[in-house]
Amino acid sequence: MLTRSYGLNCFREINEEIFSYAASHNLTCLEIHLGKTHITLESFTNEKIDYINKLSAKYNIAIGIHNPYSINASDIIPFIRKSDTKYMFEVIKLAKELNALHITAHIGNFYWFPVEKWMRRKALNRFIKSMDTIIELCTKCNTPFALENVVPLPNGSDYYFLGDNLNDFEYLFSRLNSDYFMFCLDTGHANVGEGVVPYMENFGHKIKAIHFHDNKGNDDNHLPVGEGTIDWDSFASAFKNIKTEIPMISECRNVKPHKAAKLLEKFFNDN
Repeated sequence: MLTRSYGLNCFREINEEIFSYAASHNLTCLEIHLGKTHITLESFTNEKIDYINKLSAKYNIAIGIHNPYSINASDIIPFIRKSDTKYMFEVIKLAKELNALHITAHIGNFYWFPVEKWMRRKALNRFIKSMDTIIELCTKCNTPFALENVVPLPNGSDYYFLGDNLNDFEYLFSRLNSDYFMFCLDTGHANVGEGVVPYMENFGHKIKAIHFHDNKGNDDNHLPVGEGTIDWDSFASAFKNIKTEIPMISECRNVKPHKAAKLLEKFFNDN
């Protein structure tokens, strides 16, 4: 029996079958991934929004939304930055219409030249400037915006991801202090970086959602819980310090979401 809130991803099609599957397996959240090919922002007509809301109510399944991975509100080119920020405005409005629990988003990326550390801080500052209006709209729409930690790229890459380390989030949260500016913990990404528990210890009060999956610490291969090197006992212990109920969304490959949830749940039962 699942006693915590678990969920699953929706990448290709939103239909009654996926809601029925979730409800029949005691999953309570569906995170919709927006993109350019399968589930596009433009596809959400009034009829489709009404359809999803009816399914959500019928099966008692909450909705989350994941921004496209390509969105980069920290881009050095003003046109791209403004265009991506405008896109996020529309996502927030959609989230309000769907009564979404949260919007998950990656921070973005930047080119390292000439000095990686210096360029990173400039990119973070561009992102912060973009977030001022985003947070204002999130507050108005009562929709939390949760930034997800990502996998670090190897040294020497042409560009780097923002949000691949604890310092980035410490800097962002120190400058964007809002109950609508939150955190989405990705366990697999954290395991390739500084570790899962340090993120929970530093940002547990900001966590709005968790993406859970395992790996060996050197590649983001989305293994089922227990097949990698994540210390899930420590995860379960740290999770107990999080006082609010948050959805834990399976991103484990080659295992059904309800089975992935049971694999994780047993670590709570053992503690």
